[in-house]
Amino acid sequence: MAVKNHRINLADSELVILINRGDQRAFDELFLRHKEALYIHAYRMVADHELCNDIIQEVFLAVWERRKQWQIQTTPLAYLYRAVRNKILDHISHEQVVTRYMAEMVDFDENGQNFTDDYILEKELLALIEEIKNDLPKRTREIFDLNKTEELSYRDIAQKLDISEHTAKKQVHNALRYLRTRLSSGIFFIFFHIFFQL
Repeated sequence: MAVKNHRINLADSELVILINRGDQRAFDELFLRHKEALYIHAYRMVADHELCNDIIQEVFLAVWERRKQWQIQTTPLAYLYRAVRNKILDHISHEQVVTRYMAEMVDFDENGQNFTDDYILEKELLALIEEIKNDLPKRTREIFDLNKTEELSYRDIAQKLDISEHTAKKQVHNALRYLRTRLSSGIFFIFFHIFFQL
């Protein structure tokens, strides 16, 4: 997240008001002011430098995308702490589902027999993907589903939605890039190979 070096000497609550109005400098100031504390908070929960930075980026991007409706009940820092914590807990929960699925796959390979709860695990993974897809912009998700679920070509999608093939392809790639950031690389390729045949 690129930010400028011009600092603003205002209270956090005043920055929120400016951010509500679309002030990029106020948003940059809030990020600069709290990014280190949020990183320490995140790293205590999950000792992964890249993941911590990604989660902080996601939290601030979500704030900016909802800047007009962003409401603070306590303090901006408390809100950001809570948002980072919830993102990490969400990530941990997802990883636990993935770990269970991977363990069952190994058991299947070693024993040569199907596991009893494979259907349940697949449903959990499908629910996980659906949950992550809900965070995509509505248009991006629609194009992604048309391509991966309904198996329409970029040309068919372009004709159906009255957009260019380039736009259709770009939106699918954007969705895949986002999903890769939310899933570990191994489970991303295994899952989509199984369910979407990438």
